[in-house]
Amino acid sequence: MRCSSLSNNLVPVLLLLASQLRLCVSFIPPSSSSAATSKITSNNNPSSSWNPVALHASSSTSSSDESTSSYSSLQSKKRRNLLQTALIAPYLTVTTAITTTPQVASAAASEKPPPIIPLLTTAKRLRTVPLFAIVDGNGTPFHTYDKDSAGGFGYFFTSYISAEYILDDAKKAFEKAKLEAEQKKEAGDTSSGAIGEDGTGEVPDTWGQARIVTVPLDVAMQLSVKKTQSVATNAKARKFNTYYQVIPATEDLNAAMRIDSGQRFKERGRVPLFFVDGLTLPSNEEGLDRVTPAFFILKDLVTEWKKQYPDSDLPKIQVRELNETFRSMITPAGRDKSVKDLVFVANSESVARAKDCARSYKLGEMILTK
Repeated sequence: MRCSSLSNNLVPVLLLLASQLRLCVSFIPPSSSSAATSKITSNNNPSSSWNPVALHASSSTSSSDESTSSYSSLQSKKRRNLLQTALIAPYLTVTTAITTTPQVASAAASEKPPPIIPLLTTAKRLRTVPLFAIVDGNGTPFHTYDKDSAGGFGYFFTSYISAEYILDDAKKAFEKAKLEAEQKKEAGDTSSGAIGEDGTGEVPDTWGQARIVTVPLDVAMQLSVKKTQSVATNAKARKFNTYYQVIPATEDLNAAMRIDSGQRFKERGRVPLFFVDGLTLPSNEEGLDRVTPAFFILKDLVTEWKKQYPDSDLPKIQVRELNETFRSMITPAGRDKSVKDLVFVANSESVARAKDCARSYKLGEMILTK
């Protein structure tokens, strides 16, 4: 009953949030063919068969995930079902707003209590954080095929170095897959394709042009709670469900699990945010003098504390979770007052690297990999 009520309250709020978000990433529209158009659908069926925790690609999850997979699956499904039921509006595509006009969204939102902070403020705070994704030369993202969900998982990395590591590793895997595909072809083995049982056995020769692009956090957060479909360009133009997750740096995920010894950060898809009591930053928001920073990178928190308080010991480091924080910021009549002055501090190195990255990320198409 509680989840159902929350979902209904979130609908107009997220409509308004989506109408206010303007993409600062330069999305490439899919091809003119209707088969290549990104399709957004709501997930009102809680018994949906896809498994959001069955991932293949992340080096930033520890081996301890194996022992908690059942718990992780249950909790992830509950959380995603809640958010997807709420997010029933079409998502922003290319550089335009959703089909629901801001006027209609505003009227709908006015019928419910407002969130604890203005939605536009939430959008601006998220947008300051650059994330990184891997795409081909045309901006088509690489997704990992998941057999359990029969869908593709796309990833946004908080650290440029993490994305770079995955790209290098993927290129090596590509060379191996290409060799295996050639051997199967020579042997006349067509029993199993590269992507699912109906997929093609050919390995796309695209990794040579693969690159890292930057995508702002506001875009990634909306994609992560939406159910979308995209065309797999290397799987006979078939449509697959697509899911997105933000991937933290390995060392920071491990640090979060040391701070929070519970199950939360052993669950895949969790992103830690580090903070300490007493640490604030000057605010550039009207009516707010100081803000409380939440850091994606633990070492950045330590550096900032030493900068402000060189002669004082670092207080006890605390950790909160990105998806939970986002939900608290947009929930109508939210009660978590800690988010009122909370801002997100990106990886300092990633901010610098993002300036040199392209911003081309194609929606509606993908390249599926094992």
